[in-house]
Amino acid sequence: MNEPPQIAPSWSRLLDLVSANWATHRWRDVGIVIGCSGGADSVALLRLMAELRTQGNNLPRGFLIAAHYNHALRGSESDDDQQFVQKLAKDLGLRFQTTRSQSEETSEAVLRSMRMQFLTDTAHASGARYIAVAHSADDNAETVLHHLLRGTGPAGLTGINHTRSIGTDLVLYRPLITASRLEIRTALKEVEQPWREDSSNQQLHYQRNWIRHELIPTIEHRYPHAVDAINRAVSGQREWRSLVDHLAQTWLDRHRIEHRCTGVQQNEVALKRDHSTDRVVIISAMQNLWTNMKWARGAMARNHWCRLANTMNSQTLERYSLPGPVDVNATQQVIILSSKSLAPPSETNT
Repeated sequence: MNEPPQIAPSWSRLLDLVSANWATHRWRDVGIVIGCSGGADSVALLRLMAELRTQGNNLPRGFLIAAHYNHALRGSESDDDQQFVQKLAKDLGLRFQTTRSQSEETSEAVLRSMRMQFLTDTAHASGARYIAVAHSADDNAETVLHHLLRGTGPAGLTGINHTRSIGTDLVLYRPLITASRLEIRTALKEVEQPWREDSSNQQLHYQRNWIRHELIPTIEHRYPHAVDAINRAVSGQREWRSLVDHLAQTWLDRHRIEHRCTGVQQNEVALKRDHSTDRVVIISAMQNLWTNMKWARGAMARNHWCRLANTMNSQTLERYSLPGPVDVNATQQVIILSSKSLAPPSETNT
């Protein structure tokens, strides 16, 4: 009598984890663009979702696209990554989409923005409902440390959002955000699935690489479970942030003045002054407003948010510009904020 095939335990745990983070019935019948660099995390996500969507009695009505952005910064190594992902997609019976960058820009922020724009464009062109990317628990901890060292405000300490809306008809998901990098690699080895190693990930002039290869190992030498501890702290911070966001949205609803009452333009916002609400709530409200208006937040530091909150709290008549640029016209009792620029797509919250 033939025995049933043995289930790889680590791989099975990852399947359960992805299902718990994102119930399969919610996405198997719609289109999803999966960002796949060829690295371990994204290869695992691609295989996991390809396997999950075929489970069940009914055939899935949706589709998966393996989307690979070739930055073309590492010569033949970059092209080999692309060919690897293309073959993996073919072996899994998935659609494949790629593009090759013509830019020589190497800054972390710009590279992330270009990848995200490619994924967004691919989703819109294909009619996909979701974008899935493979950030892990380790990425979450590294992001928090990166934000902390940059002097972030409380929002930056909530880590990477599990989900994020992109416009009105597209949602970004991170199904592996609670899995560790070690768990993912162990599971891939268990099912004998190879992946690609990006040599640029060893270059320490990138801040995130320095955090990954230098800072976190130093911390873990004294605190072996530091990554788990950071992620537990992030979970508590996220609950606090949820409460503040609720108060902030209530504040915006009460203090934002309709266009027809002020004559402000489409990319302008009119707000009533407030002399009593705590500055924390006003800062959160302003950050949410920036996101809703698609205004660039990258150069906005804590001192900028504090100055804006102080303006809202005071009777001072003034006018100044914030990074973005955003013009603050507080020369009347109604404060007008206006901008001509839009924020580029971003992978993480700041």
